[in-house]
Amino acid sequence: MTAVKQSILNKNRKDKFLLVLNLPDVIKGINKTDQADRDSTYVNQDALQYSIYGTVVPDTSIPAVELGFAGQVVPVTSYNRPAWAPITVNFTVDNMFSNWWVLWKWLDLINDSYKGTFNAKGLKDPNWKFDDSYTTNVTVFGLDEYNRQKIQFDYTHVLITGLGGITYNYRDPDQIESTFTFSFGQFLPKLL
Repeated sequence: MTAVKQSILNKNRKDKFLLVLNLPDVIKGINKTDQADRDSTYVNQDALQYSIYGTVVPDTSIPAVELGFAGQVVPVTSYNRPAWAPITVNFTVDNMFSNWWVLWKWLDLINDSYKGTFNAKGLKDPNWKFDDSYTTNVTVFGLDEYNRQKIQFDYTHVLITGLGGITYNYRDPDQIESTFTFSFGQFLPKLL
């Protein structure tokens, strides 16, 4: 038995994490200084300040398969992971709506809300081809009581699939909250 280097009473808290969202390349391509088109495409590339109060580290499974042997059934590994379930993140909308707007533009570039097309600007480029410019990586850091990063959860090939609505209420002085949902290719945790 090895000695424990900390008290077994030390527990982690639900409010000690940080989400870092890199902008996908397609969003970085929007020119934030183009004043003529500012109202319809403007994205503040520094607007990814999310006050997140809920995210999910996904369940991980490798299902067993039943193998018949000697009149019995023995479970053996399938050596196969099922597709990851989408992740929903709860966040507080900032006072400029910038963090909500970045997510909206990401969805809007996938399917334009006005024209019903897929990135019409990109399709006009004769050299354009489908690639992973609509995906990005997301990292969630678990923090200790001194806000030092202790564990890192990386999500790769992240694609936004939904953005929650905003509910206004004159009788409720609380902050505006919303959600976004993303699908991802890989989930890679590591201790720091």
